[in-house]
Amino acid sequence: MGAFPSVIAEPSRTSVVMARGSGGSPSQPGARRGTASALNWVGEQLAVVGPDPHGAIASLAALMPPESGVVTVVGQLAGPDDWAFLTEALPIAVPPGSAARLAVSGAGMDAAGSGPPAAALARQLQADVYAPSGQLLLIPGGGMFAIDGWRWFAPDGRVRRGGRRHPRPHWEAEVDTLVRHAAPGVRAYAVPAGIWLFTDAPHLPEPGLDDLVLAVPMDRDRVTVVLGRPGTPPPDAEAVFSLVEALDPSMLIASYGDAAGAALQLAGTVARHWDTPVEVATGLPTLDGADRLVSVSLDADGQGWWTPPVSRLRCTADGPPVPVGPVDFLADLRPAGPGSYRLNERWVVEATQFGLWVRPPFAGQHLGDVRRRPGQSRRLMILVGLPGLPLPDDVLPVLHMLLNRLTAEARARVDFEPAELDHLLTPDSTDRPDVVLAAQRSTPPRWWHRDSRFFAVLLTVDGPTGTVRTDAGDVEPGQLGEILAAYRDPDPRPVLLIGSAPVAPDVEQLLADQLQAVTIGRRADGWWASLPRRVDRQPRPAIRLTTAFPFSDDDLATVLTPPRPAPPRAPSGPPGAAPLQAPFGPAGAAPLRAPSGPSDAAPLLALAPVPEGFPAGDGSRTVVAARGPDQRQPFRLDGRPVTAWEFAIAVADQRPGWAGRPEPVRLEVGEIAEPMLRLLANYLRAPVSARSRLVADVPSATAASGWFTVTPRDGGVDPSSVDPHQRSFPQR
Repeated sequence: MGAFPSVIAEPSRTSVVMARGSGGSPSQPGARRGTASALNWVGEQLAVVGPDPHGAIASLAALMPPESGVVTVVGQLAGPDDWAFLTEALPIAVPPGSAARLAVSGAGMDAAGSGPPAAALARQLQADVYAPSGQLLLIPGGGMFAIDGWRWFAPDGRVRRGGRRHPRPHWEAEVDTLVRHAAPGVRAYAVPAGIWLFTDAPHLPEPGLDDLVLAVPMDRDRVTVVLGRPGTPPPDAEAVFSLVEALDPSMLIASYGDAAGAALQLAGTVARHWDTPVEVATGLPTLDGADRLVSVSLDADGQGWWTPPVSRLRCTADGPPVPVGPVDFLADLRPAGPGSYRLNERWVVEATQFGLWVRPPFAGQHLGDVRRRPGQSRRLMILVGLPGLPLPDDVLPVLHMLLNRLTAEARARVDFEPAELDHLLTPDSTDRPDVVLAAQRSTPPRWWHRDSRFFAVLLTVDGPTGTVRTDAGDVEPGQLGEILAAYRDPDPRPVLLIGSAPVAPDVEQLLADQLQAVTIGRRADGWWASLPRRVDRQPRPAIRLTTAFPFSDDDLATVLTPPRPAPPRAPSGPPGAAPLQAPFGPAGAAPLRAPSGPSDAAPLLALAPVPEGFPAGDGSRTVVAARGPDQRQPFRLDGRPVTAWEFAIAVADQRPGWAGRPEPVRLEVGEIAEPMLRLLANYLRAPVSARSRLVADVPSATAASGWFTVTPRDGGVDPSSVDPHQRSFPQR
């Protein structure tokens, strides 16, 4: 069963069937068509002729590699007029000494009452002409597939048969031989990417030219073995192996319909037989809108489909299948090991054969058993935590963030384990806040109702101290900001805090700075809006709203008015004077006087004594700082405790050119928490780094360069200019 039936079907979504002309040949001249039929040159030796109303033919043809000494003409010829035009155009298009490839369906088969059109053209051109015997398909990624093969026509009348694929891969002859010797109970078809094998059954209809398997791109370096067909049971693994064991083990095995398990079983058998890894596509390989190769998994009946987050798995002689390549929707996160990505300081997500595993950074003895769990091709399993251990509350915002990254089609196929997390897949009631972090799952106060203008957060607040509490305990402002960011990004709405008591004003301000969002909270004397601060903008104090919730449009317009840019920075004191944030020399040396102006060129900014033996550095922008007494005053300047905002202002005053730049600012201050680095990055609008071993709760195994870097949440730096190992900006 080597070829598909010669029927004309509707073009598939990703390949184009070149319809056969309705009659005529070069020996039957007709009136030449107008300028609409002119050759459309899409490459140096590649032209399109005939109707192409949506440009699909030209788009696919342009991807084909050039063929030395051969002019290729691709098109759908509707009748004698088109043939007549082609007869006149080819002698001009094909220079002497060149051959022609006539990529027109049926150009190499006998026409009614005459020989093949390609034979007549070969005599006319006195050049070799290559043409398909029957139907011709243009394949995504650049290539052509002649259902009944290509034929070579010489000027002297000689004819020779060729293969089906162009460009011709080295594996073609071997694969087409296997097609003619299929195992009992297995149907075998030649397809552009290689060979298609599925279970034979009585009265099973022949596949049509619109089948998606014909749109799988061809890889000239390795053959693709497609297993299964929607609506049929998976083929027998032993029968299939007896057929493909002669192929090069570099093959790619792809599942189609309900054959995912059979594909993995076959890959394991081939890997053990040849003692070499074998790759498996988690569906049909295809090109997405950005021309990236992805896998599309179809349901058993062929009606539903989705794109699994893992496109390929690598099977070895022993051990579980492992994902190949990055996971696109996680690729902007910091790597945490092979196939793993860091969600925050306490959680990573690992791509596995069954789906995704959200776990602590160190899983120890559980790694092997969990990774061996099989998956289902039609569902996306998300396993959370370690077997037998309870889940802490701080995993909920992480899961929310992960779900927000998934496409709608993938999210609709998610199954959580444990199943108690399935409630995350159900949209919240319209009467609930966007985020509930309240202890004991408190309900909102009576005055509140949902307002789509705000991102609402329900909190439990300790009245006397203003400290925020959750089921997991008290939360520092920086931690709270990162938790809310996991839920909120990239939601641009102002944040409305619904607390059981007023949140402390300085906590409100830090949340606004951490989220880079207007944050509104209720205090004893009314509603106040805290505005996010950055060194490139003039800071504004908190604004008291004149109306109660849900607030007037005028109040909102006031707090959402963009701040004015900050004026250009000048030295913080007169020339020669030592300002508060004066730089220091090496330990024990007398303080240096402030320069007459800020020096962006100097890579070291010493805002504290530089320890003896401090490395000279590699030219990176580095700030040496002293630690403050607590999280609210985390730094010291000239011995005085200061806030993170005051510290950022000092850095910007001394090095104004460092703010808003893609180069990281390295901070030498001893131990520091990730939220504090984020706060400084937000203020400076620049990436901020600290030594990985000194950042709390960051696994040392994730530190590829020895530095842990975060980027500003406000998108102030072009993400494409930031090192891929750094945190990426949320896209707004």
